[in-house]
Amino acid sequence: MSWELAGTSALVTGGTGSIGRALVDELVTLRAKRVVVFSRDEMKHFHLRREMNGLPVETVVGDVRDARSVDAVCRQYRFDVVFHVAAMKHVSVCEDSPYEAALTNVVGTQNVLDSALRHAVRRVVVVSTDKAVQPTTVLGATKLLAERLTIAAARSAPQGQVLCCVRFGNVLGSRGSVVPVWLDALRNGLPLEVTDPAVTRFAMRIAGAARLVVRAGCEAQGGELFVLKMKAFELGELAAVMKNRIAPSLGRQPEDVKVVVTGLVPGEKLHEELLSADEVARTRETEDALVVLPWPRREDACASTGNRWCGSSELAPRLTPDELEDLAVECLTRGYRHE
Repeated sequence: MSWELAGTSALVTGGTGSIGRALVDELVTLRAKRVVVFSRDEMKHFHLRREMNGLPVETVVGDVRDARSVDAVCRQYRFDVVFHVAAMKHVSVCEDSPYEAALTNVVGTQNVLDSALRHAVRRVVVVSTDKAVQPTTVLGATKLLAERLTIAAARSAPQGQVLCCVRFGNVLGSRGSVVPVWLDALRNGLPLEVTDPAVTRFAMRIAGAARLVVRAGCEAQGGELFVLKMKAFELGELAAVMKNRIAPSLGRQPEDVKVVVTGLVPGEKLHEELLSADEVARTRETEDALVVLPWPRREDACASTGNRWCGSSELAPRLTPDELEDLAVECLTRGYRHE
């Protein structure tokens, strides 16, 4: 790693959520001097304080949509690094409340960037989603704007301040993702609702997501977009694994579990993409990640970056039924953290 987290003061917006909470654990493990969690849910702060008793973790109640509260926490703590995880991220909720989604995902991101630049934060990592590639939903459009705001800020940042983005696929096991939703359905005797069995999505574990965020913060030089190489899964195949392999452990017989096809929600894609066509031409490939370099195109970019990773989730390497079962069992045995 080109930059070390040990001994630093770090801010995690949205740090009480699934990914943010895993990131807090990762930062503590890497011996950050202080980790400050910033979010607006007081009860989650209460529970986090009890869990983190004795560790260098503090909590601040605040809202990224309020520039004053963001600026106050940055002014008070003088952070070395900011990880901006807070977001509205559920497709259907963002579709129903586009103004609220824009306030959180766009205005909130700009507030974080402005405060980080104003208070000379050395590193800023903004978390995005593969839905920002050729967006068809409010979520995707707002996260694309968040990415562009970050890259624009990186171009104008003073020397010594580095800003970058991380783009996720589906984080299986996070609250609201398909596996926990279906586990709840199985526990409560409900059917498994599938929008379309042919839907494919890129998938990653929560721990993998947290490690990618940390890695980006340490390796970035400014303006990059980091994407983990991920396998994909087909929704119908995951439903079959949940029905035939997971249901019996929850007291449900496979033949009693119904799978109901509900149809795609407005704007939902059948398949996702990791990179846009213009990004492929300026992407550098590492062993386990893709790094989109900022304009202008740099000589170390590789225009022929692995076709099996850059295209649609329909064409990406697939998780096997055994791997899908392992993911579901992991989520079942450890539970999942509420965002």
